Amino acid sequence: MASLLTMTKSENKRLDAVRQRAKDYAAKPKPAATKATATGSSLSKTAIEKAKARKAAKKSAPAPKKIKKDVTVRSGDTLSEIAAKFDVSVRQMMAANPGIKNANQIRVGQVLKLPKELIAGSSVGRTKNPYQGQSSKEITSGNAKRESATQRLKRKAVTKKRKGRADA
Repeated sequence: MASLLTMTKSENKRLDAVRQRAKDYAAKPKPAATKATATGSSLSKTAIEKAKARKAAKKSAPAPKKIKKDVTVRSGDTLSEIAAKFDVSVRQMMAANPGIKNANQIRVGQVLKLPKELIAGSSVGRTKNPYQGQSSKEITSGNAKRESATQRLKRKAVTKKRKGRADA
């Protein structure tokens, strides 16, 4: 301790300069720590900057779209519009929602499930076959609805003739 008190003025000045440099260094802002600097890696500054840029780009990249499992009906929506929006048929929408008895009667706020094929990501969507997914009874009853008036009259005339023959 006695040696500290016997320092010369020049030694005191040098010691003060060293202390000042230590204070300046401590007050200086530190660069952000990266994996490279934390592990003592010898990566170049450009490599570190490129890694930071990739990380920033990864953060700003859009998240992958989530597949919807259901849709809420809004005012003005129709089942056919909703089906067209998701590229499925009205029949598939009705099959996925057994509570819908009439495609023209859906309510605002009603939650409709999307077909499983759409959720699974398959490309089932629309088809050129209008009878796909229908039983033979559904197909024949559908044909009766599409029958023209003249075809109906002809069919009735044929059945009357048959009945007349059976009576004789």
